[in-house]
Amino acid sequence: MFARIKRFLIEVKAELKRVSWTNRKELVASTSVVIITVLLIAIFVFLVDTPLSRLISSMLR
Repeated sequence: MFARIKRFLIEVKAELKRVSWTNRKELVASTSVVIITVLLIAIFVFLVDTPLSRLISSMLR
C-alpha cells in the first residue's frame, strides 16, 4: 500500500512539473476580469429583478 502511495506522489510531482503556470500579472488580470464580470451580472440581475418582483407583488394583491 505504501508503495502505491509513493508511486502516486512521484507521478503527481512529475505532472506538476509539466503544468504551465501563469505569472502574477496574468493571474491578477484574469481575476480582475472575473470579479468585474460577476459584479456586472449581479447589478443586471438586481436591476431586472427588483421591478419584476414589485410588479408581481402588486398583481398578487
